[in-house]
Amino acid sequence: MDSFIEKIVSRRKSPVERLKTVGIVFAALILMAVSMGVLPSLWAPLGSISIFLVAGVGFGAWWLITSANLEYEYIVTNMDLDIDRITAQRKRKRLFSAKAKDFEICAKRNGPNYKEFAKGAFKLLDYSASPDSPDCWFIVTQYKGERVMVLFEPDERMVQNFRRFNPSRVKFD
Repeated sequence: MDSFIEKIVSRRKSPVERLKTVGIVFAALILMAVSMGVLPSLWAPLGSISIFLVAGVGFGAWWLITSANLEYEYIVTNMDLDIDRITAQRKRKRLFSAKAKDFEICAKRNGPNYKEFAKGAFKLLDYSASPDSPDCWFIVTQYKGERVMVLFEPDERMVQNFRRFNPSRVKFD
């Protein structure tokens, strides 16, 4: 019996990312004010260029601010897990692929198994809305020749599907 499950999770912005957004807005406003005030007074033909400069700065600020809007899409097809990053709903990139049968463990992050596996040597890949979320799970597996720990937020159907293909490695705490 084939299975296909999808879930999209929006990444929550950290306080640092919010400060970056405020900084981008202030920098854009300053650049716009300078271009509108300085260029027309230097030489009359440059006045029309300042309008395009203001529009360009505004577009650039919008592009930078919306590029911080990240979503992760989890796609489970039978025993395959694929994780894609969607940036500002305009760009998609595959970040991770693995098979459930290759998982060393799949368990809740706030459970006892996490402390045991967190001591090991691995690369951390955080594809969750927030690592502190109560719905956050982790996987330890091999990916591109190195041992990785993946943080993500699957729904119950995904976890049950992983358990179907690797029952001894999926832990319900």
